[in-house]
Amino acid sequence: MSASACTIKMGMNPRLSIIDLAIDPIGNGRGRIAIDRTLATPLMIALGSDRRAEPDDVVPEMLTAPPGTAAPLLSRRGFPGDVLLSDGERYGCRMWLLSRAGNTETTRVAAAGYGAEAVAPIESYHGVTIDVVASWYDRARGVLQVTATQSGQSVGTRVTVL
Repeated sequence: MSASACTIKMGMNPRLSIIDLAIDPIGNGRGRIAIDRTLATPLMIALGSDRRAEPDDVVPEMLTAPPGTAAPLLSRRGFPGDVLLSDGERYGCRMWLLSRAGNTETTRVAAAGYGAEAVAPIESYHGVTIDVVASWYDRARGVLQVTATQSGQSVGTRVTVL
């Protein structure tokens, strides 16, 4: 398979820090929903959506809870679209589990692993290789930058840790 895609284009609104549909202007204040023929939109959704925690993952809320405390309802999060996927498949990224992780090399490696896990379905569907790198954007403040790159197109996300 080729790396071409045809999806509704999504874009980041830096002022509001949200992802929204991209609109191509056609004049007179009108526009059409933009089409993305790259893997940028699927990568943005994969890295920006919360993947459901695995049964053996410790959710951040439970790191400081007394022993024997039950996890809060919905604490394992998850992408709502998972109900449409085949049995056992998950979409999204588990980087949210690092919100209370330390500012360590182990955290950086875990972030890279979570990013690779998030883009794996895109790799297998399109038959491409996507490189995922995690590096410290601002180590003093505990901000990690995770970037996925395929054929010169890069999509990144930041995670703040303790």
